[in-house]
Amino acid sequence: MARSSRTPFVILGLLGLSGRTPRSGYEIKKVIDTVISSVWHESDGQLYPALKELEASGAITAREVNKKGRRKTLYTITPQGRKRLRTWLASPVELGRPRDELILKLFFGSEGELPDLIRHVEEHRRRAEAGLAQCRQWEREGERNPSRYRPFLQLTARAGVRLSEANLRWAEEALTAFSAMNSAR
Repeated sequence: MARSSRTPFVILGLLGLSGRTPRSGYEIKKVIDTVISSVWHESDGQLYPALKELEASGAITAREVNKKGRRKTLYTITPQGRKRLRTWLASPVELGRPRDELILKLFFGSEGELPDLIRHVEEHRRRAEAGLAQCRQWEREGERNPSRYRPFLQLTARAGVRLSEANLRWAEEALTAFSAMNSAR
């Protein structure tokens, strides 16, 4: 069974969290790319068609505004959109099939060059360090959020911290193993 698109729910969730403050497609994409990028990604090709579909279905409203001489569309969640979001939040989680190119390359590593694999794992470690720093910042910022959102933001940040820490430990183990392989040559 094909996995259904989650893009509409990402949009509804972000518009729901913003309260009554409308957001443009650009602003929604910016939040995705900066705030939730460690757990979720949406391309422009996914985002903008979903905005049109949500507007057509009545889940969001769109309003054209001129700001600093530029036209932009601002979106706001509707009561119907909130109901749709709540229905999705209550539905079972659909787990996707894992796709991890780094692990796949390691699986086939005996056919490649060790320096390439070391470079890949070092880059993985750098991303995990950056993710850990971002999640720790979210933890600190979570203390300043309204009490309604605070526990959810803190749980999300803690999950990110734990996953980043696990990725860092694994990367160190892999680099230690590669070092031993280099010594054995």
